[in-house]
Amino acid sequence: MRTIPLTAIPNQRLTVTINNARWELTIKQARGMMVCDVMRDDTYLIRGTRIVANAPIIPSHYLSNNGNFAILTENDELPRWEKFESNQTLVYWRDGYD
Repeated sequence: MRTIPLTAIPNQRLTVTINNARWELTIKQARGMMVCDVMRDDTYLIRGTRIVANAPIIPSHYLSNNGNFAILTENDELPRWEKFESNQTLVYWRDGYD
């Protein structure tokens, strides 16, 4: 599992290279919740998907062993940008590899 730093701002875009794949995540606040766009190697996998606490961001049918992301929170609290630098963490994992 790999931790990816987030900034405590409502809208952000980050790029990270993991296992020779270039991932770009755009995390935004929308109507009181956090949503995410995910691109892998310049191809959108998802757009505007709601981020749920402690759950995979990318639905499994988009993956094929390329890994996934989640925002880990305390007490299954919904992800909130205000807590990104304190007690909510973005992680990446790849089953059987990380």
